[in-house]
Amino acid sequence: MKDQISYEDFLERVDKYHYQFKDTWKFGQTYFAVLTSVRSDIAEAIRGTLHDPSSKDKVSQETEKFVKSRW
Repeated sequence: MKDQISYEDFLERVDKYHYQFKDTWKFGQTYFAVLTSVRSDIAEAIRGTLHDPSSKDKVSQETEKFVKSRW
């Protein structure tokens, strides 16, 4: 079952986990991992596309808009 959290709570969770793993993971990896855990449907929609932040240090505004619009 999916966590039923708001988009804002999702972003807070990303920040919390990124703080814990900042020496190991890029910010985009943390963002994508948390997204997968709470909204796997959206994560699958962006996996392997230009919106996929997994290998990036930042999440683009376009990706943020895409994810938020589907929340």
